[in-house]
Amino acid sequence: MDAERAILAAAALPENKDIQIVAREHFAPGDLSTTAQMARIKAANPDFLIAWATGTPAGTMFRSAKDIGGLDIPITTSPGNLNAAFFKQYGSMLPTNLYFATVPYYANNALLNPAVKTAIANQTAALAAIGVKPDGLAIGAWDPAVLLVDALRKLGPDASAAKLHDYLVNLRGWVGVNGTYDFRANPQRGLGQNNVIMVKFTSGGNVAASKFGGVPLR
Repeated sequence: MDAERAILAAAALPENKDIQIVAREHFAPGDLSTTAQMARIKAANPDFLIAWATGTPAGTMFRSAKDIGGLDIPITTSPGNLNAAFFKQYGSMLPTNLYFATVPYYANNALLNPAVKTAIANQTAALAAIGVKPDGLAIGAWDPAVLLVDALRKLGPDASAAKLHDYLVNLRGWVGVNGTYDFRANPQRGLGQNNVIMVKFTSGGNVAASKFGGVPLR
C-alpha cells in the first residue's frame, strides 16, 4: 500500500497532469491467480502497467497476464525482483517490455561517474571471489556495510553511537555502488531520485531506458 500511495502522489504532481490512471486492481499475496484483475486491466486499454509485487506474487501476476493473452505494453515491477532466482523461476512468463526503476549496477550502458564504476567493479570482484554475483539484496546491503566500516576506520573502533550518527548525518561525497551519497541533502538515506535509473530487462542484460533521475533519453 505504501507503493500505491507513492505512485498516486506522483501521478497527482502538476508535471504529471497528462497521466490518467484507468484502472487500479489489488490481490492478496497468497492468491493463486490474478486472471480477473489482469482481464479488467486489459479491458481498460492502458498504455503502461505498474505491477508492484515481489517474488511469488509477482510471478502470479505475470503468469496471469500471459494466461489472458498477454498485455503487450510496457510493464514495470519492483526492483526486489532483480535477482537470479526470480528470473530462473519466472523467466518464461515475463513480458516483452519489462522495466525496473533501479540502481546504477543494472544500467550496463549508462554513463556512470568513474568513481561509481570503480566501486561497482570492486564489489563485483569481491563477491566473485566467493562465487556470488551481485543481485538486488547484495547490492542493497553492500554500501551500508562498507560505509559503516569506513566510518569506524576514520573515527576509531570505539566510536560511540552519537559520534557515528554525527559523522553520518553530515557526510557528503562518499561514493558507493549506488552512487554518491549526500546525507545533508537526503537525510537517512544519503541518496535521492537522481541515483535511480529506469532499465529495460533483456535476456542479454539490462539496458538503460532513461537517464539518472528518470530523465528521458533523447
